[in-house]
Amino acid sequence: MVRAVLHPADATWRDVSWSIVDGAGIPSNLATVEADGLTARITALGDGEFLLRCVSRNGGTKIRLLSQLEWTVTGLGTAYKDPYGFVSAGLYTRSWGEVSNGNERGVATARGAETRVCVEGIDFGPFGSDTITMPIFALTSDPYAMQIWEGMPGDEGARMLADVVYRKTSRWNVYQEETYRLSHRLRGITSLCFVLHDKVHIKGFTFASPDRAFSDNQAAEADHLYGDTFTVVDGRVEEIGNNVSLEFGGMAFGPEGTTRVLIRGHSPIDKNTLHLRFAGPEGEETRSVEFTRSDSCEERVFPIERVTGDRTVTFVFLPGSRFDFDSFRFLR
Repeated sequence: MVRAVLHPADATWRDVSWSIVDGAGIPSNLATVEADGLTARITALGDGEFLLRCVSRNGGTKIRLLSQLEWTVTGLGTAYKDPYGFVSAGLYTRSWGEVSNGNERGVATARGAETRVCVEGIDFGPFGSDTITMPIFALTSDPYAMQIWEGMPGDEGARMLADVVYRKTSRWNVYQEETYRLSHRLRGITSLCFVLHDKVHIKGFTFASPDRAFSDNQAAEADHLYGDTFTVVDGRVEEIGNNVSLEFGGMAFGPEGTTRVLIRGHSPIDKNTLHLRFAGPEGEETRSVEFTRSDSCEERVFPIERVTGDRTVTFVFLPGSRFDFDSFRFLR
């Protein structure tokens, strides 16, 4: 708990604002602040150093007085960056070539030379995303070639995700957003690198939030896969037998929910019963569908009783099952 003290004690303007930033003034994810007037509760989220700022505008629109306290956190582990919120380019941790400070705490690349800017420690979650939006300020209206990489080019395992062009009518000192679709969906904890050959200002980036429930989910992308008998082949889970479970978290069905599920699979026997277990804050519900014999892998749509809210979905196969599971998605 932290308390701000105003001077003089009977100051007319008593409103203050609190924030958590790093040494460059960029919002930090190492802690949160809950403000209640002149008091604030600070909650640490990850190891590192940050500044707690308290500012007064003295009744105006601009900051007139700023006070800050330095904090160091140890023992909690890494606080990863959230790509579904805004990630400032000023949080880059590796670079190659000449990188300078950009407008609004972004970065500026070099003029007429190659620059690489890499942001590490980004947590995309188990499902991930492949759509990035970047606010960019270019000095001219000319086209600017840009590559987007997972990892730094030259590092083991690095791969190029997009080879794109930024082209908008330049507006001086104004960032304009552009959205790009990447070749692969980024998942888990990884890094992102931007490669340019001329000068632009990059404010940062954000990714489209995953809509896992209503997107295609490969069976082998399950967060947890366990049981007596199964084989994983090219994104499919084949030869599913006794007591196999495939668990998928982060399923947000919303208030409208879903009443249908599309399942792509192959049943070499007369009937496979798939039990769908929906676990959420208010408990657990189960639905069942029957996938009858098929000569090959087929898509079939099954009606189910409505499911709403945030859920973890588990497909359960009981003894007697024999099924090749390719993918599924819920339908709105």
